[in-house]
Amino acid sequence: MRVVLAAVLLLALNLAATGDAFAQKTKTKGTPPATQSQHLDPNDPDDLETILDEGDAAYFVDEGQTPDYEYAFEMYSLAAEAGDAYAMNRVGLMYDRGEFVAQDFDKAFDWYLKAAEAGLPAAQSNVGSMYNVGDGVRQSYAEAQRWFRLAADNGYAYAMYALGDMYLAGNGVAKDAEEATAWYQKASDGGDANGHWSLSLRYLYGDGVGKDTQRAAELAYLALTNGLQVALDEFRDIRNADTSPNYRRAIQEMLKRDGFYTGTIDGSFGPATQRAIEAAFGSAL
Repeated sequence: MRVVLAAVLLLALNLAATGDAFAQKTKTKGTPPATQSQHLDPNDPDDLETILDEGDAAYFVDEGQTPDYEYAFEMYSLAAEAGDAYAMNRVGLMYDRGEFVAQDFDKAFDWYLKAAEAGLPAAQSNVGSMYNVGDGVRQSYAEAQRWFRLAADNGYAYAMYALGDMYLAGNGVAKDAEEATAWYQKASDGGDANGHWSLSLRYLYGDGVGKDTQRAAELAYLALTNGLQVALDEFRDIRNADTSPNYRRAIQEMLKRDGFYTGTIDGSFGPATQRAIEAAFGSAL
């Protein structure tokens, strides 16, 4: 399965664009109702809403519960066949990840494309991701950039981050750290955790923007508290990374400010700091 988030190390600049395709809608979590699909008409607006609610309730469950991917796929497919763009994207995602169905990038791409052509920004970004790495379609940076730009123009923050990665790596475009930084800034402003992290690295190493250790720490901490796995992984291994004591102390200060850490601000990132990092992970979600 394609990596869900681009792995960006503190040890070096993040140079690779992501090939990820994401779930793009949050719903109230809970147990799906007992309504059966044969009693619901996706062409009826009220029934369509019920179908989507049931699909989401089966897919998005509380921590410790098991998603009912079979029922979610049934509901999403019912709505997708009726032309609902959100449902098409969800069906594409489930083929992409191999959830209930066998993983099939070709089918994932087809459903993403249908949703994208229907105007869903999340699906437009997902089509860009598929072109970016060549999953389900012939790899094309030009097409990836076209779809990412369309999604970004429609306000989709993850696509802005993906464009930043393309400029940073020089994939299909001239390598340009300043342009990459500008896109990461837009993604960060749009609330994307990948954008927070990638922008933090630009400030940390002074690549494409003036070096600013404090700003780098603030953005990295924002990525951590917004649940970005790569941020957690890199903080766990931060003592082996090329980071300044001032950067590490700034992280500890924010952990202490938010009540996760009560120890000394020394930049050591020992066991107490590591426990605080674990506690802070995803706390803003």
